Amino acid sequence: MIMRKIWAYLFGYLSLLVKGPRPERFINLAFSRGVYLWDLNWTSPDTLIVKVYAHSFRPLRHIARQSGCRVRIRKKRGLPFLINRFRRRRMLLFGGFVFVLLLYLLSSFIWTLDIEGTKRISQDKVRRLAAEQGLKPGNFRYQVDRDQVVNHLLRELPEISYAEVEVGPRSRIRIVEKLRAPKAQGNCHIVAKKDGIIDTVLALAGQPMVKEGDLVKKGQIIISGAIYPPEPEPDPDPNNQQPTAPQKPVRYVQAQGVVYARIWYRFYGEAPRDEVVEEETNRTIRIYCIRLGGKEITIKGPDQIPYKYYRTKTSRSRLPQWRNIKVPVEFVTIEAKEIKRVGLRRSFDEAKKLAADRAREQAVKKLPKGAEAVNRQYKVIGTKDDDPVRVLLTVETKEEIGVARPFQTSSKNQDN
Repeated sequence: MIMRKIWAYLFGYLSLLVKGPRPERFINLAFSRGVYLWDLNWTSPDTLIVKVYAHSFRPLRHIARQSGCRVRIRKKRGLPFLINRFRRRRMLLFGGFVFVLLLYLLSSFIWTLDIEGTKRISQDKVRRLAAEQGLKPGNFRYQVDRDQVVNHLLRELPEISYAEVEVGPRSRIRIVEKLRAPKAQGNCHIVAKKDGIIDTVLALAGQPMVKEGDLVKKGQIIISGAIYPPEPEPDPDPNNQQPTAPQKPVRYVQAQGVVYARIWYRFYGEAPRDEVVEEETNRTIRIYCIRLGGKEITIKGPDQIPYKYYRTKTSRSRLPQWRNIKVPVEFVTIEAKEIKRVGLRRSFDEAKKLAADRAREQAVKKLPKGAEAVNRQYKVIGTKDDDPVRVLLTVETKEEIGVARPFQTSSKNQDN
């Protein structure tokens, strides 16, 4: 079936309208003389639509006379007719060729160069180094060797660990900067950065000062960088007991370890019982404008938005910069969606659910990064008759609270 369609398109075919008192005789005579017909469609008892190869149309004229039918060409399809059409329209064919040629030539130049991944390194410096290898707007893109640009960037920028270059009309350079090694610090304690109840203490270096279940305050030492000797055993004879002198640290280290604590956060959400909400009506208009300098010209769409209540979304685009020339033309598209205001009456359960959702949204936004929520508790504030309905969300999290705090060993109480 597919091969027949391809064959018919290559050699050309006709769609014929056959009309007469006996179209079936026309069909029988055509098949008896080796003329292939397909896609036969009866539109009435004396009218038939068929398809036939273009080279078989001449014998059908004699068959039509013998069967008493009239044959009319409805459509001409296929490659031969397409070529013949372009022969009569040489300027159209020439214009299409020129268009494709111009499109190819314009796509062969570098129009823009985007830099991605820079934080500490200046983008201007990356552009300057890329331009030394020919990668800059206005140059022929096929003259740029991507590998040479990558090697040049890696050689001239020791601050980066990876570089990727895409050469095209819109070229792109992606780089990955090296991570800075943490500055070596001297002796330090691990202290709590916020209040909480200790869940896990893993001391890799230093002396633990708290245990699981202890309540710690912000700034309290959790792992000490001052290592003390073990406390002496008390003398069993009460008469020989003497006040012990305060112990001095044996050595000082840079405390290291992992400290997790349970922290509680509270978030608040409310929802009114009666509220006016906005709903979209599925009516939308778009306004297309061109901005030249400080003047805006409307190309398509109304001068004013014809809705009483609406939301707008504006998108802007500029022509690409050519070398150092910036074209002061900006294309602006304004999409306005009509909205209607509807009064809404909520039950207590609906308002409670909405208030809880809003409190949960606040928790998602404000919980610190890396905090693991282990428990959530919702509590309604007030009674069922209150308006609005208020909900208090308490979130228990498990998070790391240890931070390093350097200290000087020259002082006497360096561990406090």
